[in-house]
Amino acid sequence: MNRGAALSLMVALVVASPALAKRTKAAPKAAAISVISAGNEQALSLGKTVISRPFGAQLVDTLSVAGSYRTKAGTYHLVRGEATGECPARYLVVYQQGSEAPVASEPFGTCAKGAIGAVTRTGFVVTMPATAAGGPSVRFRYEDGKMRLVDAMPAATVASVDGRLGFAARQASTCRTPTSADPATQASVVADFSRSYPAEYKTSKLLKRTAIAPDELRATVTGLACLSRWPGAEQVVPEAATPLFASKRYGPAAFEMIQTIARDANSDVNLRAAVRAFGAEMIYRVDRREPL
Repeated sequence: MNRGAALSLMVALVVASPALAKRTKAAPKAAAISVISAGNEQALSLGKTVISRPFGAQLVDTLSVAGSYRTKAGTYHLVRGEATGECPARYLVVYQQGSEAPVASEPFGTCAKGAIGAVTRTGFVVTMPATAAGGPSVRFRYEDGKMRLVDAMPAATVASVDGRLGFAARQASTCRTPTSADPATQASVVADFSRSYPAEYKTSKLLKRTAIAPDELRATVTGLACLSRWPGAEQVVPEAATPLFASKRYGPAAFEMIQTIARDANSDVNLRAAVRAFGAEMIYRVDRREPL
């Protein structure tokens, strides 16, 4: 799901383990980051390094440091750039490892304010609303100098009311049909889901201590149902979803959402059909195992 949902998909942040917290305490002292004036513009100062125009061609009115997050390997600084217009906020991450020069990611985000960073089992993650106007949360994970969207996996398989794809598609009114994408895109979407489906949703142990908001759970269920109809996803998606539906904490709510969407007369017929079929598959799979 495109990580957009659809899955894209999911709001929950993994609760840091005691071991992780201990490693964080042992992290080396990092150079302080600050916003400075550089002529008529603002810049970032990190130790002896000055990063001018960190957002490049994307003009911003003001810069601010939203947070700094230390790990044993290095420190992540979440920087926000605010501007007037349709995109009031955009972000980037400046990472510094030891005495090496800091590295700034490309700008990323959904234009929403209020992004929050966290060090999780899967690395450094930034969570924010799906759109500038709000909506369910999406997450971006730091990977090799880039921030990669990992929460909206199903977005490529879900269509919003006006037909557009993207972050807003997490609250979908219909499923995008597999035939609307070429075979290469179909394979890419499924592969993307396999790589990015949250690790904390894959085991009962992590699910027990992972917080999933109701709107996030609905977005996840919808995205999973839509993607399950795509060629190559018929087995991959239900297998990945089984721990969630079998869990004592979230399983009943997930099945209830299946019923709610399936009975919603305002939902598109394609969405209702996808949800019904997916729900039947998950009942079959969960009945074959003990609740987690």
